[in-house]
Amino acid sequence: MSFVRPEAISYFQNYRGFILSAMIVIAGVYILASSFGTTRIAGGVILIIGLLVGHDAYRRFKFPDGRGGLGVLEVDERRVSYLFGGIETSISMDSLDRIELHRSVKGLVTWVFYGPDGMLSVPGDAGGTDALFDALVALPGINYSQAEAAMQGTDPDIFLIWQCNRAKLH
Repeated sequence: MSFVRPEAISYFQNYRGFILSAMIVIAGVYILASSFGTTRIAGGVILIIGLLVGHDAYRRFKFPDGRGGLGVLEVDERRVSYLFGGIETSISMDSLDRIELHRSVKGLVTWVFYGPDGMLSVPGDAGGTDALFDALVALPGINYSQAEAAMQGTDPDIFLIWQCNRAKLH
């Protein structure tokens, strides 16, 4: 038996990064204001860490989180797999050519991964798409602002999130 309602828990799950950041920032400001010497430097470092955690929480908040959609996305050993209707399709993160977000007329977002093995299309609200945030960090030059723009708009559009740098022949 829980003393906190499940609705309240799920509401605060969305903001847990901001809550953690606020606690770290408050601790850093308290140490910074109430101490002197090297302890004051440590308070400043804690304050900066809290601000960085808040920046990461903001990026995760704006990123598609994947709730209530069809299928399940799984990221395992640098391989993105999408399971739907008993069928699994997957693509390796190491062999990706580009990643796009497609927004439909209804405003629904779809992740599209292109590689030499083919294409993988994943609905943006599929379960587990929040794991993409951590998986995409390893790709150089990933454009998170495009992902945020795809989530905020309503008109149909295609957003390039990442593209592999190809060696030029000339």
